[in-house]
Amino acid sequence: MKDKKKIEQQKILRVFKLINLLRSNVGKSVGRLAESLETDKRTIYRYLKLLEELGFQVEKEYSKFKIANRVEHYQGTFYGTFTDEEAAFLGELISKSREKNFLKDAILQKVQLRSDFQQSLTQLFNANLGMFVDEIADSIKNKYQVLLKDYYSLNSDVVSDRLVEPVAFNRNFESVYAFEVESKEMKLFKLERISELLVSKKKFQFEPLHKQLEQGLFGFTGKDQFEVKLKLSKKAYQLLIEEHPDTRPFTYVKGRGNYYFETQIPELPGIARFILGLPGEVEVVKGNELKQYLGQKLKKAENFFSAQ
Repeated sequence: MKDKKKIEQQKILRVFKLINLLRSNVGKSVGRLAESLETDKRTIYRYLKLLEELGFQVEKEYSKFKIANRVEHYQGTFYGTFTDEEAAFLGELISKSREKNFLKDAILQKVQLRSDFQQSLTQLFNANLGMFVDEIADSIKNKYQVLLKDYYSLNSDVVSDRLVEPVAFNRNFESVYAFEVESKEMKLFKLERISELLVSKKKFQFEPLHKQLEQGLFGFTGKDQFEVKLKLSKKAYQLLIEEHPDTRPFTYVKGRGNYYFETQIPELPGIARFILGLPGEVEVVKGNELKQYLGQKLKKAENFFSAQ
């Protein structure tokens, strides 16, 4: 009986993990999904069909699958909220509880079909991220290397496994500072981009090279220092201090309605993403490297659309 319960729990957790894998911007092949979930391709196709029946929009491009951040809702569908019992059960399930799982069908339905789907799903995976925090904390304490399975790098737009030696969490426990064995560099890894975390029994080998990095104003870390000065519209200024509150000390107003941001930053992707998201609202007054980086991104976008 216990084995049957364990199998059912594994099936549910596998579906949740599949959703997490498919939410990436990078599509994944059936073979890759089967490998990540430790199952066969036939099971993956069955799960993909299940997600479509539950209302997910499963997209296929070049033999790779991903899901959109929305579900189709049908008239007459009941968008209920979790009962206290269901919420408690779900938390225990994510924590590998051995409690009875007769509530699983109701929970699955509500997780998939609630009108505030994205928020609910985020809360669900936050419970799983809590497990990552516990495992990484133990690894830091015991000095064990950790394998980050299918980690998605926003900077390189690549999914790969990363063997790291974790050093410390950032202040919000959303990321971990870790020494990457392959590159021999300290980097910041976001927990939400980890598909699976495997703690090895191999001790730290590069502890003398460990050091804690300071996270940049736009979420990126690095050793470089790029001088930048931006002239912002009122809209851009407001969004800057709202979305990146740590930038406020580096902003100032000159004259009437002339807003500026000026400082040094360790990496360019974060600030470039902010600028490109506000066309015509930001002028780069100083920062040749930033201008060159923006030019490369715009050229890449131009080539993409011209090829369509």
